[in-house]
Amino acid sequence: MALAQRTKKSNYFAKLPLLKKLFWLYFLLLIFEGALRKWALPQLSAPLLLVRDPVGLYIIWEAYRTLKWPRRWSTAALALTMGFLGLCVAQIVVGDNPWFVGIYGLRSYLLPFPVAFIMGENLDAEDLRRFGACTLWILVPMVGLEVAQYVAPSDSFLNRGAYEGGSQLSYTGAHVRASGTFSFVTGAADYGPLAAAFIFYGMAKEKFVARWLMAAASFALILSLPVVGSRFMIFEVAGVMICVGIGAMLGISNFAKTLRIIAPMVIISFLVSLLPIFSDATNSLTTRFTEATSQEGGSVEQTLLNRAINPAERAMENADFAGSWMGVGMGRGAAAMATLLTGTQNFLTGEDELSREIIELGPLPGMGFGLFRFVLAIYLFGQALARARDHDPLALLLAPLTLTSLVMGVMEQPTGQGFDVMCIAFTIAAIKTSQEGHRIVPVGDWVPIRKPSNRMTAR
Repeated sequence: MALAQRTKKSNYFAKLPLLKKLFWLYFLLLIFEGALRKWALPQLSAPLLLVRDPVGLYIIWEAYRTLKWPRRWSTAALALTMGFLGLCVAQIVVGDNPWFVGIYGLRSYLLPFPVAFIMGENLDAEDLRRFGACTLWILVPMVGLEVAQYVAPSDSFLNRGAYEGGSQLSYTGAHVRASGTFSFVTGAADYGPLAAAFIFYGMAKEKFVARWLMAAASFALILSLPVVGSRFMIFEVAGVMICVGIGAMLGISNFAKTLRIIAPMVIISFLVSLLPIFSDATNSLTTRFTEATSQEGGSVEQTLLNRAINPAERAMENADFAGSWMGVGMGRGAAAMATLLTGTQNFLTGEDELSREIIELGPLPGMGFGLFRFVLAIYLFGQALARARDHDPLALLLAPLTLTSLVMGVMEQPTGQGFDVMCIAFTIAAIKTSQEGHRIVPVGDWVPIRKPSNRMTAR
């Protein structure tokens, strides 16, 4: 029996088509790219920033070659391609944007969405389960590394930065904010909510992964919250828990599953709270929350306002519709391009994503692209609610990270862009996959079935 189980597992990867193997390569590079830059190949830190881009291009080519291109998203992909290519050429020819900066900008704006659409439409229920199981398997040692980074001094080998002389963000006291295998703490902060979505889904869905793995991953997730020390991660995991409650309100059976989730999480949370490292890290997190909140207005509501609403208002107010309709050039706001052009890592177009888009692309294209991302986020959330009504809540549990990635995510930052791609892809896959694992065929793909003739029936 054990031999048969191992054979079944090995057959899954052996029989994968090249396109899906590329999906796995993209996913694993997202998680371990920082480890390569920090520890394995620090001399190649700068080139490794773009290590997933060739894989993304290969995914697009392989989907086209094997006729796996997602027809449902063809119009959106074509509109983005034509718009960004035309604007990029105009900014280089008519404006003063260097060609290499324009190409770097194209990989930020244009590359993520086709890759995400291709992944989402080609992943089936078993692929999604495998990705979820892999996420939970990696989470356990990842949090062990994060604990070691939290305990280690800031100049330790474990807390090395992703470039020469770089370091990780300081926490309270002598601690640093743990980054795990990622280049920076933002990667760990994105990974936690992704794992949380699969953990809560696995608790509601039988045979998703082994129960002991579910318990170990839950233990690791709770421990990682104060160790990583990211308010974004706290809010996102809280958002996943709110989505669990929303799913419970959509049906009696979902409510029963929610009750089955609460008891194990309470027990695991109690066990984690007994660890001295958890108590110490929680004190650090409380101090950080208090200090950061006081600096940003004195309340959690004001903090959310300053981070989510005010940047959009400032971007709209500063938009120069008359003097800079074509923008300063896509790619100009990237930290890597700022270093190349000016020798410093100063943000030339502002730190928030909407300001960067409006200044780089111009007011109308920038706001148009921002509107596209917002509409896509709302569409995916609506579809996720519909799937939850059908008693399959995975897309809804992925919604918090997917929505924030689409609406506020910094697509120029390589790790952030990678999580944007994976979240959109997983959400699309979870939406189109039925509870039994069969694809729901869109209305536009329906083909009338001819009734067999008498001759065919006789045969």
